Amino acid sequence: MTQLFGRRKRPIVEGIGQLMLFLSAVASVVYVGGWYPEGLLWQPLAKAGAVGFLALFVIITAQTSNHMLLILALLASVVGDVMLVLPAENSFLHGLSAFFAAHVVYIFLFMKNRMHSADITSARTRISALYWALGGVAAFLLYPTLGDMLIPVFAYILVLTLMATMAMFSRFPPRLVGFGVTLFLISDGLLGAGKFLNFTYGEPYAVWGTYYFAQLFITLGVMIYDERPTHFGGYRFD
Repeated sequence: MTQLFGRRKRPIVEGIGQLMLFLSAVASVVYVGGWYPEGLLWQPLAKAGAVGFLALFVIITAQTSNHMLLILALLASVVGDVMLVLPAENSFLHGLSAFFAAHVVYIFLFMKNRMHSADITSARTRISALYWALGGVAAFLLYPTLGDMLIPVFAYILVLTLMATMAMFSRFPPRLVGFGVTLFLISDGLLGAGKFLNFTYGEPYAVWGTYYFAQLFITLGVMIYDERPTHFGGYRFD
């Protein structure tokens, strides 16, 4: 197992991984721009491609159990992305459930890589407290409009906020992972406000843009993080 995860990847594998990142960005632009053919399946395919290619990038370059958990979180997110655009009954609830599962995996990933309590700075603590304050405000504003969705949405707010908190208390780079989970909160906040409060400002570009860059920054932050010494003194993805 150590030999499998510890060996350097060949240049061709690294090149394919970089291609997956490029295709992910292309799919993201195609989806948000609506530049795909007419048809029931093209929109879900374009949307799934953005995070799906990120998952392929991780699969190709994976070396550690952290990467395996990241793959699971990204694949669950792909399912959520597809469900949210399918014109099917209860598709929003199914999409919410898929993202709930993704956040649970992210929580496990971040807890696995948590910092020692003595190393947690006051800035990280204050940011985490802000996450919970914003989650409380979101729950307060949404409460009158949720109806039968009250329990699922409140559970989702709880797991999303916990995920962001665990990310801030993890060893992963805060400028990537910390910023990524903050964008995730913004994206889901805008999406929830649009669906339940008729607040349509920022759709679809702000919602999708913050979501895609959230997944991208989290992915890069986890992949860059590596306690093993590098061969040439710099970080690497492989």
